[in-house]
Amino acid sequence: MKEDSTQRNKVKGVKKWEIKPTRIRLLSQIVFLTISISMTFLLFSRATAICWADPFWHLQAFFANRGDLNTKLFIFEGLSSERIAIFSVVYLGIFIVLALLFGRLFCGWICPFGTILQFIEEISPIRNKLHFPDELKDPDLKYLVLLGFLILSFISSQEAFCEFCPAGTIFKGTTGHILYFSVTVFLIVVFSVAIHGRKVWCSYLCPLGAFFGLFSRIHIFGIRSTGECIKCLTCNKNCPMDILIAEKYIQEGKPIRDGDCIKCMRCIESCPKKILKFP
Repeated sequence: MKEDSTQRNKVKGVKKWEIKPTRIRLLSQIVFLTISISMTFLLFSRATAICWADPFWHLQAFFANRGDLNTKLFIFEGLSSERIAIFSVVYLGIFIVLALLFGRLFCGWICPFGTILQFIEEISPIRNKLHFPDELKDPDLKYLVLLGFLILSFISSQEAFCEFCPAGTIFKGTTGHILYFSVTVFLIVVFSVAIHGRKVWCSYLCPLGAFFGLFSRIHIFGIRSTGECIKCLTCNKNCPMDILIAEKYIQEGKPIRDGDCIKCMRCIESCPKKILKFP
C-alpha cells in the first residue's frame, strides 16, 4: 500500500509536458520570415520578389487593372498574362478563406513585417515612455487607409501603396530598389512602434490588416471561453492590440471575433483559469 501511495505521489509530481501556443506561433513567424528573406535574396534577388508574396499587392493589382483578368497584373517572363492574373486572384482567395476561418491569423503568424515590428517592440528601451495621443487611437483609421489606397490604385492603374509601404524599405531597399516615401514611412512606423508597440501599425494603419479585419469580424474559429470568467482582466493586460477581451467577449459568452485580434495567443496563456481555447 505504501509503495502504491508513493508511486501515485510521484505521478502527481510530474508536470504535464505541453507545447505553448505562443511558441508554435513564434516558430511559424520564424519560418515565414525566413521564406520572405529567401525569396528576396536567394531565389529571385529582385525588388518585386516580396510583392509576389504580399496579398495586398495582389489586391491592389486587381483594382489597378480594374478587374480585367486578361490584363497583366505583374511581370514574370515566360508566363501568359491571363494565367498570371488568374493566379493572382486565386492566391488572394486563399488568404480570404484563411481569414474567414481564423480571422487575422496571417497578421500574427505569417506576416514578416509584423514579426519584425514585434521584435522591435520587445527590445525597445523607450516603450511606453511617451503618451500616445488618444485622438490617434482609432482602429477604424486603417479601413480609411485601405479604401484610400484601393481608390488610388484604381485611378492610377498602379499599385499605389507600394510607394509608401514600410515593408518595402527592408525587402526592396536592401536589393537596391529605394522608394524614398517608403523610407520616411518606415522610420515613422519604427519610431512609433518602439514607443507604443506594434499596435500603432497593425491596429491603426495597416491596410492589409484592415482587409483581413473585415473578415475577422465574421470568421468561424475564434478564441472562445470554455469556463467561467473570474474578471481578473489578465487577458486584457496581455493583449498587444488593447482589445477589451473580457468585457466585450468572454463575459458576454461570445467568441473573440474582433477586427484587431491577430491570434497572438497571449490571452490564452495568461488566463489563470485556462478557460480560453483556440480554435
